[in-house]
Amino acid sequence: MAERQVKSKERVANHGEVFTAEREVKAMCDLVKTETERIESRFLEPACGTGNFLAEVLSRKLAVVKNRYGKSPFDYERYSVLAMTSLYGVDILADNAQECRERLYDI
Repeated sequence: MAERQVKSKERVANHGEVFTAEREVKAMCDLVKTETERIESRFLEPACGTGNFLAEVLSRKLAVVKNRYGKSPFDYERYSVLAMTSLYGVDILADNAQECRERLYDI
């Protein structure tokens, strides 16, 4: 999903809001690749915006869950929940936080 890096000039001026492009998100996550693929590793995104980093990390973790536990519905569900509950995000704008929650839920 290609997302614009700026929603509005006002949001940039008032809140310093600029979103990280997908290419940079993937490259930065690759720097800690083994952690992004560890189901139980915890991630905190202190300025999560709409969840670009959290969505990438969740997708990577869930790929591992599917590969390891895809044949066992019980284990698949258990480890999927573990992967999701190890992610934390904070944003000062309520609409971003809500969009991030919805995005992660959709994944």
